[in-house]
Amino acid sequence: MKLTLTKDMQASVELALKEANFSEKHKEEAEMIASACDESVPITVELIQYVSKQLNQSFHELLKGTAIYIEPKEIKPKNPEFEAYMAKLRAEQQERDYKRMVSSVITSEDQKFNLGIKPDELKEAKSHIATIFNILFSMIAVYTAVFKASKTIMDDLGLQVLMGLGGAIMIGTVEGILYAKYAYVATLEKKSKSKRIATL
Repeated sequence: MKLTLTKDMQASVELALKEANFSEKHKEEAEMIASACDESVPITVELIQYVSKQLNQSFHELLKGTAIYIEPKEIKPKNPEFEAYMAKLRAEQQERDYKRMVSSVITSEDQKFNLGIKPDELKEAKSHIATIFNILFSMIAVYTAVFKASKTIMDDLGLQVLMGLGGAIMIGTVEGILYAKYAYVATLEKKSKSKRIATL
């Protein structure tokens, strides 16, 4: 077992080395300990026991201030291929983050196909168009239903057409008013949200 070197241990080893009958078995380690410039060099328990006997010192006194020596971990050299691969991954991640950040900005390709309309505005325009088509579909459906129902009430084709048109116009007006109210409220919310962001 190896222990951390203390100044007292080093001094005792130096003193013991001066003895003529110093053991050859421990001499190499003792000389290394004696010539150590700092206390980072480990010392074996066997050498401490030998030195304490050689100098008639207390073994336990020599152990004061020491601890079990833990060899520092060897720093492995970095693999250049692995480092290059990690750098490539980091660059790709930064590129993805950048693209996500500027996704709302219109590119020249977007302007070609979207007539220069921003993605958010294009989405809103699509929503409006879809709603208009839904209203037209509702008007056609109501016209057809009223026209068919009026056939059972009257035989006059002109009146049947007028009743169908009246029903279609009525449902179109109601849905148009409801949608206009919804669009107005949504616009107000959007404006108030943009004002809050501007004041932050």
